[in-house]
Amino acid sequence: MNKTRSARHWASLALLACSAAHAQTPSTTVTIYGLVDAAVRHASQVDAAGNSRKTVEDGIMTGTRLGLRSREDLGGGWAALMTIESGFDPSTGLSLQASTTTDYGQEAINPRFWGREAHIGLRAPFGSVTLGRQYTVAHALAGRFQPLGNPNSTAHSLFSSHHVPRNDNMVRLDTRVADIELVASQTFGEQSTGGNGGRSLGIGHTGKGWAVGAYHQQLSNAANTEKRTIVGLGGNYKVNDTVHLYGGLMKRTSKVSPQENLAWTLGANVELARQVTLSLAWFDDDQSGSAALNGKRTVGWVTVSYRFSRRTDVYAVLDRNEVTGGYARPAFMGTLGVQDGAVVALRHRF
Repeated sequence: MNKTRSARHWASLALLACSAAHAQTPSTTVTIYGLVDAAVRHASQVDAAGNSRKTVEDGIMTGTRLGLRSREDLGGGWAALMTIESGFDPSTGLSLQASTTTDYGQEAINPRFWGREAHIGLRAPFGSVTLGRQYTVAHALAGRFQPLGNPNSTAHSLFSSHHVPRNDNMVRLDTRVADIELVASQTFGEQSTGGNGGRSLGIGHTGKGWAVGAYHQQLSNAANTEKRTIVGLGGNYKVNDTVHLYGGLMKRTSKVSPQENLAWTLGANVELARQVTLSLAWFDDDQSGSAALNGKRTVGWVTVSYRFSRRTDVYAVLDRNEVTGGYARPAFMGTLGVQDGAVVALRHRF
C-alpha cells in the first residue's frame, strides 16, 4: 500500500472533520462518528500442517470505522443525506474493504479508502433514494435474523459469504406502505459485457418485540457468464426483557453452476445482568449439486460482553468451524476439518 497516499487520505479526513465541526446550521447537521474494535484471537488449523496462531485483528462482530454523516432539511418533509465511512484494521491502520477483482457488484479497487459506505441521497415523505457504494439489500435484511447482526469476521459469519455485503454503483429506493418496509436496488456493473450488475427486492416489518424480513437478490459476474441468486427469510422475537431469539433461512443458486447452498441459523441474546449479555449462534450450510460439490460448513459461537458504559465494552468469544466434503475451504482455515478459536476484545464507540 502507498503510505504517502494513505497519509494524504487521513489528512484530508482530518480537514473534513474540522470543517464539519463548524459547518452546522439550524437546518443542517454533520456528525462525526466511529467505532474501534480490536480483538486478540487464538485459532487452530490455520495452515496445511495444522498449526495454531495468535493474532491481533479487526473486530469479530463489528468492524472498526470512521465516518461522516450529513443531513440537510430542505423543507416540506424533504432532506438531503450523505454518508462516507472508512473501515480500517486497528492493529495496523490498514484501510479495509478493498476489492482485488471486478465481480458481483464490486469494482477492482485496492486500496479503497471509503470502503464501508460512500453515498448521497434524498429523503421525501414517501421514501428515499440513495446513490453510491452501499450495503446490499440481502446483507441489510439478513442482519435481522442474527443475534449480533452480520458478524464482521469471516470465521464467525456465513450468510455474508454468499450474498456479498456491499455493492459499488448502486441506486437504492426505500419506502413504506403502512407498517411494511419496501426496498429495491439496482447495481450498475459498468462493464461492456453487461456484467457485474444486479438487482434486488426486499420487504420487512417491525412490530412490538419482533421483526421479520425477506429478500430476493441477483448479481452477475464481470463477464456476464454467471448469475447468482440469493433468497432469504428470517426475523427475531423478544420473549421478555431477558431473552431475544433469532432465526433465518437462505438459499443460493446459480444460472450455470450446479452448486446450491441451503443455509439456516438459530441464535439468541440473553441479558445475564444489567451490564452482561450472552449471545450464541449456530449456522448450518448444506451444499449440493454434484458428487464433487456435495459438502457442508457449520459455524457455532458463544460470546459474552461486559459493558463498562454505553460506549465501551469488553467481550470474549469461543467459536468452532467445521468444513467437510466438496465445500470450498475458507481462507482462514489451513485444511478441511475443524478449527477452534478463542477471542478477547475491547470495543469503543464514539
